[in-house]
Amino acid sequence: MKTNYSEAQIEKLIMKHYSNIANLESLSGGLVSQTFFFQSGDSRYVFQIGDRHEDYEKQHYIFSKFGKAIPVREVVGVHQTEDGAAYCFSNYIEGRKLFDLSDDERRETAEPVISVLLRMSEVELPVDSGYGRFDANGKAPYETWHDYIAAIYNDKVYDWSLLSNKNFNDMAVPKAIDELAKNIQFAQIDKAYLVNGDAGSYNIIAFDGQITGLIDCGSALYGDPLYCMANLLFWNEDKLHYLISLVKQRYYTDEYNKQKLYCYALRIGLEEIYNTVILNEIGYDISWVNNRLEEIVMHGLQ
Repeated sequence: MKTNYSEAQIEKLIMKHYSNIANLESLSGGLVSQTFFFQSGDSRYVFQIGDRHEDYEKQHYIFSKFGKAIPVREVVGVHQTEDGAAYCFSNYIEGRKLFDLSDDERRETAEPVISVLLRMSEVELPVDSGYGRFDANGKAPYETWHDYIAAIYNDKVYDWSLLSNKNFNDMAVPKAIDELAKNIQFAQIDKAYLVNGDAGSYNIIAFDGQITGLIDCGSALYGDPLYCMANLLFWNEDKLHYLISLVKQRYYTDEYNKQKLYCYALRIGLEEIYNTVILNEIGYDISWVNNRLEEIVMHGLQ
């Protein structure tokens, strides 16, 4: 659950670590964290507070291992409040979120976004890193990429029977599971790559036409770089229409890639429904997600 601390409480927390602060300002767009900007001396920082301690530790790990190759925030401290909330400090990255840019500015960043996301696949991963979402120590739980994709319909991992206890029209779920199971052979790769699991207009920062930051990387995983492209296609953001068009031109080409992207989009939608409806995690408009999933089942990623 997202925290609801007042600005005065936030300032008091920050001053436990930075005695001289100025220009404290709330930042928009955080789905699971309250986010603030502040200055201390000549340095600028981002403060985040929420209930996902592991996500903040994971972001620290990502910077320490991959920060020389990709533009991610440097987490400089992770802490916990007396009532159990987690909070962290990161160095500020110059720029604005893609969401806040003009349409022309977003168009200018489309190529750089793809370049940065692909640059992630060039970094060297730890030995025996595994597949799927990794933890704050860089370890992922699945032996193969196939196992990670197929886990969404493994009832030992995802208990979809719990959906019957929820007031939710789940007609898209069994269709999507059936489609994914029938096409699971396309979820095969020989090597794991670093993948941004949640690229979107709220967590990519640009400045002067270049990508300066990939932020809130708690969903990062080891797997197929096409999974990131499938995420952009699934969410199909209006504000990223030029980027999405470019992704389709580049990757939605041959039948093999189309089937891969289709499988990945099904899994992305199913995971969002499971986490939001069954696990009661903070998520996006679940009716939209359900309708989008059904649309993909019926018509593909057109």
